[in-house]
Amino acid sequence: MPDNREEILNTLIYRINSFSDGYRQNIAIFGEPCIGKTTLIKNLFSSESLKKDSVISMYLEIKIEPFEFCAKRFIKSILSQVVKSDPLLTAPQDAVLLIEDLARDYPKTAQTCIRVLQDIERSKLDEAFSFMIDIPSVLSEERKKRCVLILDEFHNLDNFMLKNPFGTIAKKIMIQKETMYVLISSRTTLSLRLVNEKLALLFGNFEKFFLKPLDMTSGRVFLQNSIKGVTLPQIYLDFISSFTGSRPFYMQAISDEIERAVFSRRIAPENHLNLIEHSFMEALFRKNGILNQYFYNLLFKISEGKILSKFISVLIALSSENKKQNDITKVTRLQSGEVSKILNSMIELDIIMRNGAFYRFNDRLFRFWLKSVYMKRILSFSLDERMEESAFRRDVSSRFNIFSQEFEKELSSRIAELFKLFKNDIIQLNGKRHKFIAFTNVEKLENQDRNQAAILATNGSQKWLCTIKKENITENDMLDIIKNSQEQKKNNRISRNIVVAFSGVNENAYLMAKEAKFWTWSMEDLNVLMDLYGKPHISEDITYGVVGKQKTT
Repeated sequence: MPDNREEILNTLIYRINSFSDGYRQNIAIFGEPCIGKTTLIKNLFSSESLKKDSVISMYLEIKIEPFEFCAKRFIKSILSQVVKSDPLLTAPQDAVLLIEDLARDYPKTAQTCIRVLQDIERSKLDEAFSFMIDIPSVLSEERKKRCVLILDEFHNLDNFMLKNPFGTIAKKIMIQKETMYVLISSRTTLSLRLVNEKLALLFGNFEKFFLKPLDMTSGRVFLQNSIKGVTLPQIYLDFISSFTGSRPFYMQAISDEIERAVFSRRIAPENHLNLIEHSFMEALFRKNGILNQYFYNLLFKISEGKILSKFISVLIALSSENKKQNDITKVTRLQSGEVSKILNSMIELDIIMRNGAFYRFNDRLFRFWLKSVYMKRILSFSLDERMEESAFRRDVSSRFNIFSQEFEKELSSRIAELFKLFKNDIIQLNGKRHKFIAFTNVEKLENQDRNQAAILATNGSQKWLCTIKKENITENDMLDIIKNSQEQKKNNRISRNIVVAFSGVNENAYLMAKEAKFWTWSMEDLNVLMDLYGKPHISEDITYGVVGKQKTT
């Protein structure tokens, strides 16, 4: 299964090209909001490797709106696509005129479109939806080309009050051999269940792709390409990437504000920290800021329009580092069962996720906005906007200072500090739940190899040995690690061995570790723990060695 954007893009190109040759594989793409799913599709259909002339591509975003609006947008989108690809046809804006114009050459398609509009007028919405989904197949037959139908945010079909929209699509998939479905959703938990249950077929099941957030390195590259006229040092780029969770939409909003500030000569391009504070203030703090408005709309949606709802009180509590249910219950003064229900609802909405006893936000910038913008505004008694601005800038500056301090630390020191934060917590890594005991002593062991370090964490008879390896771990490396552990056991009686494979581990070495009952942590596993305990992520292309320091230029 591809796990990065380039691999996913190449696989999608291959699948559609194969479809043009007669092999169909329907696809479902999942990913958090603002993570770049739509951009992925744009890149797909702009790729020179795609056989565009062999298929008709159709895109429709399923919005929360009356079904009538969606159906008419769909018809116009499809008909405009036909017009665009047929130079003999004109492109009037009115859907009815389009249908009349197309009827000469594509009578069945025109008739199907008319039937959709007629059924809507008769309030026969289920029939209208069924015929609407037929349009690509009918057009494919008349144009002698296969169709690729992309339904963005397809889970919103449930909002149309149709009897069984997903059952209808499942039936259509089975009979529409000339239509390939690409379903996209930002509601991973819900949509994955829909695909696995309501769209699971005897044949033609969906191939699933999970679009992950950009890592810090990719986020840095994105920012470098987005910010024009300003060259920010790596530490500032990494801070923006980390602070925004490397979400392209957020990073682009910040990049735009940096450009505006420099272009207007409001802030000098070399005044880096001031630029960062200013850009977040304009996008995130200002009432008309693009990110502030986005989060207000998100909050309104979560609370179902009830701005002072119990949902919001739970979110605010969670944003204030209350990560366990008992703590949230105490702060909100709600019933435990009520809090549990709200937390489960927000997991369903993909707002938060649960790991063992911990709850945490999927979107760290949303968490910051709740705590440093929304909560402070509703609690503020000040009418002085400048005072509030100053407080917000201090919050951003404080976050940057914490980040820069972590940035300068040795990798082994950052992991040692992480071990000191464990409090007998149950945490899930690699699909398994483990108890992370509270250690009374954590020390770094001396090592002559700058690309390797070791940490010994102790609590009574419990002794954990953590070996950190910067370079990719081979079989020989793992043999040495296991040997060193055996030597340590003579004096320390090691009860748990952990190998942090910072740059990865080859398959044979991984199997050796598993046989020796060693835990193997990837950088992704390490960053899950960093996130749970409120620490900045670690970058995969970190420029310092395990015991050296990172360059800040």
